[in-house]
Amino acid sequence: MSRDISYLAFADTVDDPTKTAWENVVLHGLPAGCEVRPEILNSWVQCREIGLDPFSRSALPDLTGNKLARLLRSNSDLIEISKPVMDLIEISVAGSGFILTLTDKNGRVLIAKGDKEIMEMAEDNFYRPGSVRTTDHAGTNAIGLCLIVGRPVQVTGAEHYKVYHHPWTCSSAPILDDAGAVMGVITLSGRSSARHQHTLALVTAAAEIIDSRLRERRLLNEKGRLNCTLTSILDSMSDGVLAVDEALMVTHVNRTAAEMLGLRSAEVIGKRLNEVASPDVNLVRAVKTKKYFVGRETSFRVGERIKHYICRVDPVRNASMSELGAIITLAEKQGVIDAAKKIGGNYAKYRFSDIKGKNEAFLRQLELAKIAARTNARVLLVGESGTGKELFAQAIHNSSYRANGPFVAVSCAAIPRDLIESELFGYRAGAFTGARKDGMVGKFQLANKGTLFLDEIDGMPLDLQTKLLRVLQQNEIMRLGDTRSVPVDVRIISATNTDLLKEVEHLNFREDLYYRLNVVEIYVPPLRERASDMELLVDHVMTRQSNEMNIKKPHLSDEVLAILKAHDWPGNVRELENCVERAVLLAQGSVVRMEHLPERLRKKVEPNRGIVSLRDGFREIVLEALERSQGNVSMAARDLKIARSTLYRKMVIFGLRGS
Repeated sequence: MSRDISYLAFADTVDDPTKTAWENVVLHGLPAGCEVRPEILNSWVQCREIGLDPFSRSALPDLTGNKLARLLRSNSDLIEISKPVMDLIEISVAGSGFILTLTDKNGRVLIAKGDKEIMEMAEDNFYRPGSVRTTDHAGTNAIGLCLIVGRPVQVTGAEHYKVYHHPWTCSSAPILDDAGAVMGVITLSGRSSARHQHTLALVTAAAEIIDSRLRERRLLNEKGRLNCTLTSILDSMSDGVLAVDEALMVTHVNRTAAEMLGLRSAEVIGKRLNEVASPDVNLVRAVKTKKYFVGRETSFRVGERIKHYICRVDPVRNASMSELGAIITLAEKQGVIDAAKKIGGNYAKYRFSDIKGKNEAFLRQLELAKIAARTNARVLLVGESGTGKELFAQAIHNSSYRANGPFVAVSCAAIPRDLIESELFGYRAGAFTGARKDGMVGKFQLANKGTLFLDEIDGMPLDLQTKLLRVLQQNEIMRLGDTRSVPVDVRIISATNTDLLKEVEHLNFREDLYYRLNVVEIYVPPLRERASDMELLVDHVMTRQSNEMNIKKPHLSDEVLAILKAHDWPGNVRELENCVERAVLLAQGSVVRMEHLPERLRKKVEPNRGIVSLRDGFREIVLEALERSQGNVSMAARDLKIARSTLYRKMVIFGLRGS
């Protein structure tokens, strides 16, 4: 039988105006001759161009077995959400000869439902799970066109490319993802003789319902994923974190916060914060007034216990800046203090191996320092300015069992009298006019479990000496503005460049404090008493300075070494380092000669220049003192053993400047 005769055998009795156009285009390759929808006409032409046989029943082999199982698993969400909707449609069209199908984004049939008779016809036309319904394989059809145009479409009768589909009317609607891409198609198909206009509207509504439910599931899954991620992030934080709404209802709490408050998460979430862990009134006010609250010590009452933490409150706002609540962060006080230690550089850099010398008197003091390091005894370092007392203090700390703790250095003479108490002991928020609103941690707390180095201890005011004595006796401090004491575990190493016993005799220093501080006294000799160490020290300083400046280490001429040994070094090692740094810079890897030394050292060895006036001689002495102290007037005054005000007057008279 010819194909034309075959076609006539499948022709439907219903008059179909598209038949003539189909014959012209599909069978003969001619113009349509009558009006046909553009998407239908274009599809016919494309199917003919790829050589698709309009009389064939053939299609790609159906997916079966494991391949079909994988297809269904990969579309499990789409199937699960679509099935209840399809069940309702199936009930509404039962017995009317319709078949309901669901296909994936590639045109593969996932579900086919309908009456027994109609399902048998569908099987004959490769219309079952696993079969493919794209236009490239099944010709022009509703599912294939819907995948191409991405909108609801109905194909009826001869609009289909293949003859075997002409008895059908198919209505398809796309199921879209969040980006608007087609992820599946739902289709209702029936005999063309029983075509209904409402079928397209029905599948369109069904597709929208499936879209909505898929979107809800995606949102729920995303919410669950975000909640899991948020919980993991919060639980990984070392600080405690609480999220509260505007009514102080706890919505999130991480593991650390629950442990800090001594509660289980289930006891906190969904309850008002002040019901489970009554916080300080200032924190509550910050949440209710939507104000930031940063780094303040806050108390929480949990049952009969009161806990203290450093807290931060950050208001939470949505995109329109409406208030949603707040995030409360809790940190252990010691953790905050430890962080401040690291940021503030509160650590000891030097060890005993960094201290160079072979002078016998110096080595005896060094050995005494090593013995003291093995104990917790308080140490008093005595020596002129610039001899390296802090170097000894750091080495003692690094050789003690407190080496892993902080090393905090304070110059008692450098801090203004009115501020030294707050620097040492800290203060609470609002303790006095001008105080930081968040309070301040004092040096004693920063040095907890470590060493506090009190340099120039002789500069501490008498009234503060009394408070320091109490700290040494009680091992606790009282912050300014506070009502409770704070225990501290600190080793004290102090230093002075004066005779403290004379200061005691002159009633400038408390005798009882002197004996508290001076358990082990270590005398650091001046450089002029260590002439035998000069060559060793110069070589050590030149090596370090050359490395720091990335300059080749120079040699030292005998003439220069003799000058350095002959100098009395009133500025001690600090002055020596200053001279050597200048020499290394000027020598540029060559030999350090006399012209590379500061003028004050060269003048010492120049021939007799004759008698000078007392005024000129005094001016030269002042100038040399200022040069040795690098312009530091206080240091120069101590060097000259005159009052700083006297030195200022002489500088004005001689036209000299300091810093």
